Amino acid sequence: MEVIEANLPRDVGSIVDIFVQRTPERDRTILRSELNRFSARCLNAYLVYEEDGTLAGAGFTRTASNLPDATALVLLSTRAASGQRAIGATLFAEMLEDLGEDVDRLVTYVCAEDQLSLDVARQWGFNDVQTSVTSSVDLVGSSLPAPMAGVTYEAFDDREFTDERAVDAMLLATQTNPEFDLGLVLRLAGLRETPAPDQRPLGVLTRLEGRPAAISFSVIDGDQMHVVYTGVDPELRGRGLAGRTKEVLHARARDLGVRTALTDNDESNPGIRRVNERLGYAPHSSWIWMMRPWP
Repeated sequence: MEVIEANLPRDVGSIVDIFVQRTPERDRTILRSELNRFSARCLNAYLVYEEDGTLAGAGFTRTASNLPDATALVLLSTRAASGQRAIGATLFAEMLEDLGEDVDRLVTYVCAEDQLSLDVARQWGFNDVQTSVTSSVDLVGSSLPAPMAGVTYEAFDDREFTDERAVDAMLLATQTNPEFDLGLVLRLAGLRETPAPDQRPLGVLTRLEGRPAAISFSVIDGDQMHVVYTGVDPELRGRGLAGRTKEVLHARARDLGVRTALTDNDESNPGIRRVNERLGYAPHSSWIWMMRPWP
């Protein structure tokens, strides 16, 4: 077998296909976003070929501003029919050789139903950190929420707000989620960098009496979108603003031709999961987030 460095963005489609062929539950939107070189501090991608030239696997390592300091995301997948020939181990070893000296922790995520991959990751030193639940909803029947006194909504893409600092401060304050405790901190600049060049950002900012109150942000890829984050100022919770903000996001996305929305939430975060259930989201898949020290 031969491991070579992938040519991005040319090889993005081949890499995504390998991952989805092995694990159909994977979200192409997020994979394509993670393979966006423009939003990464460092991104290295690899392809592994059989002797007959058949693509047998792919993987990438990534450091970025929305990951904890000194942490690299490591993802790899082999073709489902590749068999027990240590292709994954060979690819993993090659990927680790190119990690920067500033990296001291690795993070990955594996489908909870893929016991073989979970066992392999644990053999490679990864430990379970949390379980994330992906849910999905059909947007065909989406509609705007009923008016609420003092509440306004602003759809946005990559533009800056006139009160940018206030909106960014609100976004930071909303992050009382388990992911924040792991160092996964979101800022407006990082959200805007999330989409790949051929994807589209779509967000909604909710204001209460002019004050930034809630935000929801998504990445659109064709007729599907992934809701990356939704949050409400802790001082303004209990008013239904999370649900209203997502309703506006859904309606805007539907008008742009989006048919399906997916989102991820930690299984120990029941608040946003209840909001999603009221909006019609249904379980799609579950993912085990794992970490290990490096080296």
